[in-house]
Amino acid sequence: MGTRAEIEKLTAKFAKAVTNKDFATLGSFYDERARFLPPGAPMVEGRAAIQAAQQKMIEGGVQALDLQAVDVIEAGDFVIEIGRTTVTIQPSGAKSLILLLVGKRRLTKQGKSVVVWRRQKDGALKIVVDTFNSDHGGHI
Repeated sequence: MGTRAEIEKLTAKFAKAVTNKDFATLGSFYDERARFLPPGAPMVEGRAAIQAAQQKMIEGGVQALDLQAVDVIEAGDFVIEIGRTTVTIQPSGAKSLILLLVGKRRLTKQGKSVVVWRRQKDGALKIVVDTFNSDHGGHI
């Protein structure tokens, strides 16, 4: 399997873990010393901390995630993935009420991402740096 196909398979599994709220699987994508750079928030370091940060974010209303690899660049043991994101959000509280008033139940936001993967000694790829942001402002 080529590297691009490998990344596409991994990103599909990652998106499925987000959609299914499978936080243990989500955490397993990250290297122990990975860094997560979420928009509008401090850097998060380490697999366990990243898993906890993502769980909080996803439980805040994320319903589905779709990822598309636009570019896959190989550089030694590293693979840099530049992608597009589509996230479906169902906010809670007042934001949910506002959506209902304008005839919507969910928000869909497009964005972009850069993910740096590192090839491990066993040949597997793990995320070492992960960042994304919205094309439309806001944090998701």
